[in-house]
Amino acid sequence: MLEVVLFLIGVAVGAGSCFAVMRRGRNGNPIEQQLRDLQEEFTAYRENVNQHFNHTAELVNNLTANYVKVQKHLESASVSFAEPPKSFKLETSTSLAAPAQQFIAIETREPPSRDASFEDEHVQPPLDYAPKKGSRDKGTLAEDFGLGHTQK
Repeated sequence: MLEVVLFLIGVAVGAGSCFAVMRRGRNGNPIEQQLRDLQEEFTAYRENVNQHFNHTAELVNNLTANYVKVQKHLESASVSFAEPPKSFKLETSTSLAAPAQQFIAIETREPPSRDASFEDEHVQPPLDYAPKKGSRDKGTLAEDFGLGHTQK
């Protein structure tokens, strides 16, 4: 009888430990759980992005179709507006006069007058450098200008 009791105690301990191991296995490692959560979040995000792009493509297709409709509407309107109404008749007696055959040229016979304040003799181009004091002095555009001076 003692063997049966020990056997039943062993079975109970084994079943309890098996149950504990299975329960811990379901919960898993927290890192594995976090990985599963991240995968689910990524899958949901990918679905959301796919829905967004599908909706955007649908809207662009609708926009293109509406653009084609507007273009056809404008074409048909331009044709109907370009034609004169059926009740409108041109009378030849009131039509516009024939265009002129000659062009009128506008020319002046006088030579162009000169500006009184402008004198050719005294005009000089602007100097892009400061004038030199002597013939041996370097101009301001010289590479060594101002390097050889000593203070007195």
